[in-house]
Amino acid sequence: MIKKLPVKWKLTIWSSVLLCMLFVSYNILQYVVIEKWSINYEKQNSKHQLTEIEAFLKEKSIRDPLELRRYAQYFAAINEKNQLIRILDMKGKPVFEVSHFVPSSWVKPKTVASLQYEMVYHREDRLLILRSPMTVFPGTIEIVRNMETFDDFRDTIFFVMVATGAGAVILSFLGGTIIAKQLLVNVQAMTNTVQRIKKNGLNERVPVNDTNDELAQLGKLFNDLMDDLEQSFLQQKQFVEDASHELRTPLTIIKGHLTMLNRWGKHDPDVLNKSLQSSLKEVERLNQLVQELLELSRAESEAPNMTEWEMVDARSVMDSVIRNFESAYADYTFRQMRSEPAYIRIVARHLEQIFVILLDNAVKYSQESKKEIHVSLYQEDDVAKIEIKDFGIGIPQADLPYVFHRFYRVDKARSRKQGGNGLGLSIAKRLVEKYGGTISIESKEGQGTTVTVTFPIMK
Repeated sequence: MIKKLPVKWKLTIWSSVLLCMLFVSYNILQYVVIEKWSINYEKQNSKHQLTEIEAFLKEKSIRDPLELRRYAQYFAAINEKNQLIRILDMKGKPVFEVSHFVPSSWVKPKTVASLQYEMVYHREDRLLILRSPMTVFPGTIEIVRNMETFDDFRDTIFFVMVATGAGAVILSFLGGTIIAKQLLVNVQAMTNTVQRIKKNGLNERVPVNDTNDELAQLGKLFNDLMDDLEQSFLQQKQFVEDASHELRTPLTIIKGHLTMLNRWGKHDPDVLNKSLQSSLKEVERLNQLVQELLELSRAESEAPNMTEWEMVDARSVMDSVIRNFESAYADYTFRQMRSEPAYIRIVARHLEQIFVILLDNAVKYSQESKKEIHVSLYQEDDVAKIEIKDFGIGIPQADLPYVFHRFYRVDKARSRKQGGNGLGLSIAKRLVEKYGGTISIESKEGQGTTVTVTFPIMK
């Protein structure tokens, strides 16, 4: 039944139960301590009186129990309220007694061989009996104390405990309600925010107070999560728009050529040949775009398959890629500024793909006057650093935060002329981060760009 209740009522009930249990436990402990203390106190008083009586009898050198009657006034003076002092002969017959509201008939006389305590009840009265053998003459002394005073005090304590216990139940319930309400303020705010998000969109946020408790941190974390989610949706929306734009352009060109051929160009060999060549070129662009989108999707969604990871010498991969680029771009100079062996745990083809993307960008955006690319590979602080520097057109500072976004191109006209789709750096970034690395770009417009990639090295 409790499992189906709201969290607020669960907190209220459990906190109330806990407080009640603590209060009841404390009261029971206090009650037991008072009870033990009262009994021990009475025992000590009885024993003290026993010692005083025996000392008096020795002082007076009393050898016959009948002589005790001469000192009845003394015994009446030392006898306390609600107490009976009785002396028995060796046969257990009472020979002397003095009483204060404790009739002798309440207690049956009994001889003992050693000091003993006994607790008996006479109707509603509780009696503590001390019996001890006499030392001055054969017989037994009995001191009977009525515990009525302490019992009344105990009953009063019990009544107060019951009354305060009932009050504690009420106060604990109210306190539990207040505590639950305070604890669930941020949770309720999150619930209300989610409802507003469902109604109004992702721009709603949880109001967070200035406290730094766990619930406030949860609210901040929820807001951060919503910021990331909103940013992700915006990027997804932008991606769909950009992808649609990139796909629409070649499709429009192909459709235009096919429409022209269908109307009048299919009988003209020159027009037919030009249209087919242009259409094939756009199909190739479409094929390349789709391939890059697939690679980007894999880089973002696929979990790293560590069984495919291998110890790769980054310098060997770099040398191989540079040789291929030197063959493809004979008019460019690829200068290796630093080249140190560095072993990285990675899939070799992914590392090669990263090199190809970065070198391809460096070639595309190099200036015609200085076709030179600087490549460095070295170890620093337990990481392998790869730096690729060109002396090209550079990137404006306003564009640097966006260069890793999909389809983002700084110089769109030149990028389209060079055949770029704006996906290369996005793919490279996802691949680098998949293997625990980092990638960053430093650039000055008109002076060139330096891309730095780091990977954890394996010693």
